[in-house]
Amino acid sequence: MFAPLWRALAPGKAYDIGLHIGLERVNLMQLQPGESRPTVRAAASISHGTSRDDLIANPARLKQLIKRAFAEQPFQGSRVVTCLPSDQVKMLLLNYTVAEGASESDSVIRELRERVHEELDGMVVDYIPVRQEHPSRPKEAIVAMASRDKVLAYLDVLSGAGLQVASLDVAPAALARLMSWINVTETSAVPNLLLINFGSRNSYLTVVWGRRLMLDRPIEFAEQRLLARLKNILDMAESEGKRLLLERGLDTRSERDGGNEISHTLKEVLQPEFAALKAEVNNTLVYTASRTHGRSVDCIYVVGSVARYPGIEHLLREQFSLPLKLLDPCAIFEHHLTDKELSSLPLRSGVAAATGLALRGVPVLWPTST
Repeated sequence: MFAPLWRALAPGKAYDIGLHIGLERVNLMQLQPGESRPTVRAAASISHGTSRDDLIANPARLKQLIKRAFAEQPFQGSRVVTCLPSDQVKMLLLNYTVAEGASESDSVIRELRERVHEELDGMVVDYIPVRQEHPSRPKEAIVAMASRDKVLAYLDVLSGAGLQVASLDVAPAALARLMSWINVTETSAVPNLLLINFGSRNSYLTVVWGRRLMLDRPIEFAEQRLLARLKNILDMAESEGKRLLLERGLDTRSERDGGNEISHTLKEVLQPEFAALKAEVNNTLVYTASRTHGRSVDCIYVVGSVARYPGIEHLLREQFSLPLKLLDPCAIFEHHLTDKELSSLPLRSGVAAATGLALRGVPVLWPTST
């Protein structure tokens, strides 16, 4: 019964394009209706060869990159769902109560004005209600704020690049949306998941409880910290350290190259950083259990810069007792991409975020978890 309904919703029509502009790459993903769930119509991840700020200030250059992506992949239309650069968005977890006769949005703004001692009139504010397991507790929301001037400037740049913005989103909501599609069928419940999103400067721990975002918090673990430690301990240039991590990785099980001594050394030097990561994850799991009557997540997913290192899955599985997997959008949705095209879509958070953005507005036909 699901497949005929799905096709009737948008026969032969692609959904809006998810667009994520990262520090190094422009990522695009477009889905279309499939037999029972969306399928990948087109996907691209292109290095922009400059800083993100310079690219956003240059609509002509962005238009060239978009044109290149459209030439390489069968994208349809020019409507995009996108998000502001993360450094232009301030996010915080807000506790609030809804007074009798007041709306929820007014209650959030009232509490926000008391919490944030700055002028909100020049800001664009939105919020995501957090999953509540205890009705007696105060309500919580993840609030996103951005300067109205920066929002308008970003929209103008995308318009100048020939794109029509259907909606603006935030990356944590997009990633939560993507994760809510993992391992879900007509009869299964939506799993509860933890995402470790490895960034170059910061990483983020995101808990998705069913289809609802429960938590999104930054941690200091990041690729730059790993490279800095290699430089301090081994006197290794950051560029060389990054090359070795991407080529040799952290998989010490292999016996190639004389016992893989390089991987052993990298793993040993970086072990304190991964121990700190383990502590942060365990703290998050304890917090989640306190909010869910002692329940834990079903699986940990990882994505981002560090997720590309060979052997990272095995190393992290040594750290945690929960199942752990790489977050690969092309393993969640059917596609017709070639091996070469797949190789151009590394396990970067930008590709995953672009997929989550592309899912905005896509109808959900599966049951929700309890």
